[in-house]
Amino acid sequence: MRKYLFLLLLLSAVSANAQTFDEADLVGTWTTTGLAYAPYKITNIESITLGDGMYDSGKGDAAWCGFFENITSVKNRDGEEETRIYEKEQINDFFISNNNKLHIVQESMTFHFIIEELTATTLKVKTYDGQSYSFTKDNSSAAVRAVDMTRSADNSTYNLSGQRVENVTTDGIYIQNGQKKVVKR
Repeated sequence: MRKYLFLLLLLSAVSANAQTFDEADLVGTWTTTGLAYAPYKITNIESITLGDGMYDSGKGDAAWCGFFENITSVKNRDGEEETRIYEKEQINDFFISNNNKLHIVQESMTFHFIIEELTATTLKVKTYDGQSYSFTKDNSSAAVRAVDMTRSADNSTYNLSGQRVENVTTDGIYIQNGQKKVVKR
């Protein structure tokens, strides 16, 4: 009985330490320098954009969820190598499977990675053969910037309708420097 209890505790400890990642955290544009994916002879991918919706390619086939930008590949053509550069290639789907394996499905190929780290700005992956790649995401456009709350000196007087009053000539309640003033003549 103790042996089974020990195995159960060990198994739960191992599974508790295993980190899992959420696909929603992958949404955005990830840039890298020099992603070379040897199985498909891709020598560079500048960025990968993954989305939670569909993008329109302009070809009437709006069934994709992201794209690769500026892909450089070497293709074999009748035994010869030919370098091609693609500005934008669609991604049909992406998902995370067991053991944090990231799969990016492109029209003619599927990229397989193991996620090592995923934060708001960093994605570190490796291929099954051990090549590691790092991506960064710029979240500055979504970040909240500091708001300047300092007020300039304004000694103007306003009525309760928010209209500026040059000369207070009648009784009433007025606002000056953010303070209420009651005028009785």
